[in-house]
Amino acid sequence: MITGTKELLDQYVVSHRCPDHEDSLVVAWHAGENSYVVRCGHGHFPEEIVPTATKTQLYKRDQLPKADPLFNLLPKKDLATNELLTPEAIGFLVNYAERYGLDAYRGHVVYMYGQPYIGLDGYLYHANKEKIPYQLRSHPLDEIDRKTYLINENDHAWICEVVLPMGDQSFTGMGVVTREEMVAMSTKNPNKLRSPVVAAHPWQLAQKRAEWQALRRAFPIGESDKQEEI
Repeated sequence: MITGTKELLDQYVVSHRCPDHEDSLVVAWHAGENSYVVRCGHGHFPEEIVPTATKTQLYKRDQLPKADPLFNLLPKKDLATNELLTPEAIGFLVNYAERYGLDAYRGHVVYMYGQPYIGLDGYLYHANKEKIPYQLRSHPLDEIDRKTYLINENDHAWICEVVLPMGDQSFTGMGVVTREEMVAMSTKNPNKLRSPVVAAHPWQLAQKRAEWQALRRAFPIGESDKQEEI
């Protein structure tokens, strides 16, 4: 029986299958083990699981064909730590995107601090695919709002609103890039900035963070996914 935290097992079941029944996997709570466990569709608790090949056969098991020119379009590094991703991690990212109707080759998903995330491009794609008209408005916080939200003087802050015509709904998001992020030095190379892009374009990152927050609230992905219990 495979046990672990829900967050860890959630990653495994997306990109793996049960080798005994060729079945998909779910994460369930097992009262006897007092832990989350991996269970296949046949009610079986496998002792081992195997990677699932993607629908487009972009990789088999945990190997990616690096000779494929499309491979160069996939994320190669963790967006936050700048660490190189393993072929298995990249393959998981492809599966993660496909699960939600997104495309890893178009930058819809990213890795941050070792975890997969749907990026701004992914939410923009999803929002447009929903074919629901919407307006997206974003701008820097004015002085009054900066005081209201306790934004420090040297931080960059944007706010975004997504307006849906159905029922006059609106969803807001805020993005902040702190001074600490801009001047933080790399832990591996203390003579270099941890994120030169953040330091060079902090306002753009703040705007993207605000738009990402607003879009994920207006057009949530995976809301129908439910964890099963035994």
